[in-house]
Amino acid sequence: MKPDHESLPLLHRLHQRVFADPEVRAVLDAGFAQLAEELGTRREPPHATCTVPIELFTGIGQDGIAAASEDRVAGGQHDQVRLCRLFLLRRGTRMAVPERHRNSVQRLVSYRGSGSIHQGVPGCGPEWLRPRAIHSPGADESDLARHWDIVPAGVWHFPEADGAEDWATVTFHSAAEGEIVDEFRNGNVTPGVQGIQRGSDEATN
Repeated sequence: MKPDHESLPLLHRLHQRVFADPEVRAVLDAGFAQLAEELGTRREPPHATCTVPIELFTGIGQDGIAAASEDRVAGGQHDQVRLCRLFLLRRGTRMAVPERHRNSVQRLVSYRGSGSIHQGVPGCGPEWLRPRAIHSPGADESDLARHWDIVPAGVWHFPEADGAEDWATVTFHSAAEGEIVDEFRNGNVTPGVQGIQRGSDEATN
């Protein structure tokens, strides 16, 4: 769904970290390069995914001590940003089956390329999904609603890439890596860390 006014402060902080911080950009670029190599070795599934350290965005280390940087997303917003996944979808393709994250809000930004998120509404099944176009930001673009999408917990959705280039997206989840429960239209359920295996037919965004 389109970001609302209340979600914009958090998205702005995340957007700055993703696109303006050299340290973060280096990690993301390296991750997407690895995913591109993985996609180059096979045709199906047409996507690949991995996680990156959430500490890049929360400023909370493994020992629970806050980092010194004031640029990181912290404070009361920490529980909203507990997992970060990279997702690369081959150009002109879509995820094979719809999915939903039972216990997690998904916030997605288009990093490179463009596509659509087909999304339902709370309480409805995966048969009634509608597309919303998402574009990567240009040098001077600042309209977060064009670049970000939000999927509430439990809502069915799937991504579809445009035909120009592979679609790279960065997704943030409110559930942590060991807690998130991903469900797929084919009946598969992947609780916790099982939902982020790279190269799996059930790899999720």
